[in-house]
Amino acid sequence: MRIFWLLVLLCFFSVSPLLAQPAAEITINFEEVERVNPYIFGQGILGFDPCKTRRKNRKFCVNDGRFTNFGAGVWDPLLRRPNAVLVDLAKRIKVSVLRFPGGCGTHHYDWKRAIGPVEKRPMYRFGIDEFMELCQAVGAKPIIVLSYFTGTCQNLADLVEYLNAPLGTNPNGGVAWAEVRAANGHPEPYGVRWFEFGNEVWHGDHRKISAVDPREYGERYLECQKLIKNIDPKIKLGAVMRRSLYGLGWWSRTVLSVIKENVDFVIFHIYPPGYRSDRNEISTNELFKIALAAPEQISDSLFRISKQLKEITRREIPIAITEYNGGFVQNKPVPYRHSLGNALLIADLLRVFLTANTPILCANYHHFSNSYWGLVYNPRYLKLRDRYYMRPNYYVFELYANHFGDILLKTKVKSKSYFQSGYKNILPSIKTKKVSSQNLNFSEIYKEKVLRIDFKWLPPCVKVKKYSDYSVIHFDCEKRNKLGIYFIDKIQNVKPNWLYFWETEIKTNLAKAWFFIAIKDQRYRRIKHSKILWGNTEWIKTGFDFKTPDNIKILNLLFFIKGKENKGIKGTVYIKNMKIGELGSAPQYGPTPYISALASTNEKRNRIYLMVINKNLEEPMRTRIKINGFPSGPVVRAWVLNGPSVTATNENRQERVKIHYQEVEVDPGKEYFWFTFEPHSVTALELTRREGT
Repeated sequence: MRIFWLLVLLCFFSVSPLLAQPAAEITINFEEVERVNPYIFGQGILGFDPCKTRRKNRKFCVNDGRFTNFGAGVWDPLLRRPNAVLVDLAKRIKVSVLRFPGGCGTHHYDWKRAIGPVEKRPMYRFGIDEFMELCQAVGAKPIIVLSYFTGTCQNLADLVEYLNAPLGTNPNGGVAWAEVRAANGHPEPYGVRWFEFGNEVWHGDHRKISAVDPREYGERYLECQKLIKNIDPKIKLGAVMRRSLYGLGWWSRTVLSVIKENVDFVIFHIYPPGYRSDRNEISTNELFKIALAAPEQISDSLFRISKQLKEITRREIPIAITEYNGGFVQNKPVPYRHSLGNALLIADLLRVFLTANTPILCANYHHFSNSYWGLVYNPRYLKLRDRYYMRPNYYVFELYANHFGDILLKTKVKSKSYFQSGYKNILPSIKTKKVSSQNLNFSEIYKEKVLRIDFKWLPPCVKVKKYSDYSVIHFDCEKRNKLGIYFIDKIQNVKPNWLYFWETEIKTNLAKAWFFIAIKDQRYRRIKHSKILWGNTEWIKTGFDFKTPDNIKILNLLFFIKGKENKGIKGTVYIKNMKIGELGSAPQYGPTPYISALASTNEKRNRIYLMVINKNLEEPMRTRIKINGFPSGPVVRAWVLNGPSVTATNENRQERVKIHYQEVEVDPGKEYFWFTFEPHSVTALELTRREGT
């Protein structure tokens, strides 16, 4: 019997150290890192005609004013003032920047239809001056997206003059826009400083333009920038960029080869994981594990982009993230973009933006109210009735607004981690972390190969003619509605997990067909394809970056074309200067820590704020939190954002996801304390000096 109890005691003392092991450790050094950039907490406002983005059935789309009159709820067109409820909701989360008039609806936005007496613009009652009134009511800085496709550089300069020219001046001649502004009731200049030169211009205008040559974009940027700065030299004009696994994507590098050091700031949009399916192609847990791995990879990407920008321009270029959200374009089983899981993603993206090793100009959640992505919603907002409901994403901003400080502190996290399988541009976890961004050579492209415009096989209805510097592919296929033909050149000795680029120049005469060029592996599985092109275009340059898979040996190139109306394929495509080149080894990432955290303090330095995201979807994370340089035994309070599951939403007027409060017991004699973070949660901890310390 005595031996039995000795064995029990021996087992207890051997197991108890394991039981005491934390799932994570957070160490906060009470040392100032930098001040919090308040412009990280921006929002997007919609003010465009929704019919402008419609590709199909445009004839039957009628602008109901949901954006141009109501601003997706932020404007009351009857009382002609900002919606007081939404202004209050914006102030509660300390919205610092408002972006207008939105995303792709900007392509055909004519600002001159959105100024003047309201009676003369019945479908644009929420216009330029109304947006500026909203900014004043919220206390937010404006950033305005200029239309790339509507009007000339002079038209854009007119808008800057309308907004910023002092009364009594006419810096560009012609119409005295400052006088027009004064006649509209605003004699004082607005002083808008930030403008974007278009929105996601690379994909065309959703109408007749299928793609834009990045060289043309760069040339127009310089032309418009010069004209605009003649009006107001204080303004900053942002250039539209694209990311890739390399950092600056193919479009961005080509644009910057034209603009060079003349760029004021660059613009990126971030939507991980880019999931578009209602079919549950990936299990819910795996999908959110992938999505929640994205912020660390995005942080690394921003580092690479910053370094590349500095090598190109010889100075630090600010980055504006003017749209971001969880990239979930689906509705079944629930709209993941409005779920608790997406709120965790947003919370961690904010952490990345706040701590990025590059100057972040601003970040704008897309978007604030109603419509597809809104933080808050009211199903009857067009009738100016009913109450507003907060989605989980709103509560993330509320935590940062009310339980986060002004000064960042050094924060170190050690946590258990998980592996994820990767999806699109989110790379899978590997056992050995080898982040290769430090080793990428940003200033040179490696080997290039020029590809022949020749094909393995052609049907009789396709003819190819070769000239000295280009080739012509003519289609006269009455009985075929789609066709895939492979280029004769194969790329041999391809490196696995390697970054390449592909590019070419193309001119089209395709009234009723569209096409793309795809990269495929040796088993003819698609790796990536070009922008889909159609219509009649002059020569444009197009291209993309891509990563090769593990088992790659050969690259094949496919030309795929399809008729639009099942009436065959007719038209002509001109191609020249097609090439492929190496960029370097792809980044590699280890497992993702379950816990991510960021600490801050206030101006008085008498309080610590700690924002913690627990990405463990099944289990709580018992965590030891240690503070160096702050009195031990602080008073600790917690605000926890959580719900019944990672897919929980507040749709259909429910409040399944919300913030709950709890107090934390702390041993005053110890330099650390324990806290158990709930599964799939965002927690804001406030640590206050105990009286007498």
